[in-house]
Amino acid sequence: MKIDSLILQLPPPFNYYRLMCDSDHLHFGLWLPDAPGLTVEGAQERMFEKLVSYLPEPPAKILDVGCGLGCSADMLSSKGFDVTAIAPSPELIEYAIQRYGADKDCFRVLDLFDEDVSILAEGSYDALFFQESLQYLRPLNEVMRKARRLLRDKGLLIIADQVCYDGKLKSETAVHMSRDIYAALSESGFRITEDQKIGREVVPTCEWAVDRLTELFDDLVSALNDPNAEDHLLSFLNKWKKQKAWHESGRFGYEIFVGKKDPFFIRSYKEGDEHEILAMFNEVFKEDRSLDQWYWKFRDNPFGSHEVCMAFSQDDKIVSHYAGFPVCLSSASEDDGRVLNFTVPQIGDTMTDPSIRRIGLGKTGILARTAHYFYAKFCEGSVPFGYGPNTANMRKLGERYLGYIYLDPIPFWVRDLSRAPFRRPGLLSRILQGFTVEEVDSVNEEWDTLFDRLCPVYRFLIRRDATYVKWRYLDCPDKVHRVFTVRKRGALVGWSVFSLRNKKLLWGDALFAKECLDGLSHLFYHFSTKCFPEAVSIQAWFSYHPEWWSNHLKTLGFEAVREPNDLAFCYHTFWNDILDNEKLHEKLNTSFYYTWGDSDLF
Repeated sequence: MKIDSLILQLPPPFNYYRLMCDSDHLHFGLWLPDAPGLTVEGAQERMFEKLVSYLPEPPAKILDVGCGLGCSADMLSSKGFDVTAIAPSPELIEYAIQRYGADKDCFRVLDLFDEDVSILAEGSYDALFFQESLQYLRPLNEVMRKARRLLRDKGLLIIADQVCYDGKLKSETAVHMSRDIYAALSESGFRITEDQKIGREVVPTCEWAVDRLTELFDDLVSALNDPNAEDHLLSFLNKWKKQKAWHESGRFGYEIFVGKKDPFFIRSYKEGDEHEILAMFNEVFKEDRSLDQWYWKFRDNPFGSHEVCMAFSQDDKIVSHYAGFPVCLSSASEDDGRVLNFTVPQIGDTMTDPSIRRIGLGKTGILARTAHYFYAKFCEGSVPFGYGPNTANMRKLGERYLGYIYLDPIPFWVRDLSRAPFRRPGLLSRILQGFTVEEVDSVNEEWDTLFDRLCPVYRFLIRRDATYVKWRYLDCPDKVHRVFTVRKRGALVGWSVFSLRNKKLLWGDALFAKECLDGLSHLFYHFSTKCFPEAVSIQAWFSYHPEWWSNHLKTLGFEAVREPNDLAFCYHTFWNDILDNEKLHEKLNTSFYYTWGDSDLF
């Protein structure tokens, strides 16, 4: 194998890449179905042309950050762009100058963080171009802040790179987490106009690299002037095999990000934000939420705290808010009853300042941007999905711009007490069945035991154990929830939570043993005569499953009608290794037991 001396001077792995390729275009290719038999060079050219399509029109001034061997910078120059290309390696820049810089002065030995005012002056560029160079730069927030300073108003940041979706791989790769790139862009004042996930279209590059390295392995070992060449190349080959496997399993991907310099910044909660958040909430929703309520919901939640994201204007005013409070879900296997517990965010308090609701359309609107930042910050790679109730008039917005998938409408169960009050169970029934009803203000391990026993029967639900009930109802500063237990000969067999509003009794939550449903009759008679005698009706949200539960509601005189606000639960899925996303919709629609208390509306 005859090798150009310039190639031998390149640092690894650039020398390996260049020996593998027939050109200096050392980037991933874009392999689309409409071009079978495409060569790697053709795929690389397709990727380059795709990236160029996002750039402003020539003669825009472009900074090519981490320019590699200079091929992309030369191609941009040939299209009429005013290009400056930088890399911290003298060997790379020397190669680029020898190959492409003889008649132009565009290559510089510089790191992005250097303070060269002639090249890296504030507001100098129309676009910054990162083609597979971002993975070598960190920390991301400093990279994005420096990029923002270098750009002119409305300047563009183009990023094309491998990304990681599985946090467990962070110690094995320099590739950034996709969610971290998205978050850093948003926090640094970039409006993300494109986020193209094209992992499937670049996987053939991994296949080509493995095959090509294997084919040329012995020739490369012989050609390289390095006594450790065989070990180095073997390690290099194994890394490509790993990357190929990670791409194929969905743990790795490839994304194109286009960020536009913007006057709005998005970030997560910082101490003290709650005061401005409360002011905005009370203004938007015309309510009077207290600081204690906010702390209970977002700070003192035992399952996670401060999952709150906000957009700010340049004068540091909150203009958008998207938040969730974590809850623990339990999923019982149908085969062996084994229970999987995991945390998901229940979305709530979605709001925007009226003054900015028309700024940006669709996914570029402030609320949508805040939501997608929340997904990147708190969800991607760590939770299988987030969920919450939504109204029918928000459905199109949710589906198109927030990535929501909707479940069947919420069943709204109603019983009219003014016409058909609950009858007192007979004396013989009270004696033989042994049910007793009690209002409680504390919980203990007995509640955990009950949930663990019932979870395989309910199959898929929020983990309604002692920790959850205490936080969700007993500790709630609203003090509107009343918790009742039903016992059978002293043993806890069920419980329910109620709240009275305008003579309507809201039945917000319940968990009962299937074999002890007769205890509900005792419960209803107890509270309708002794606790809530003024109630004229009972209203509840309960899913239709488990079927034995909804069937019993009907025997108690409840009727399922259309929810007054056309509410339905919706969810957004994320890459994860917890649940099978393809089967999640069916699981939620046919197995998820939910109640009014599974929202923040009770």
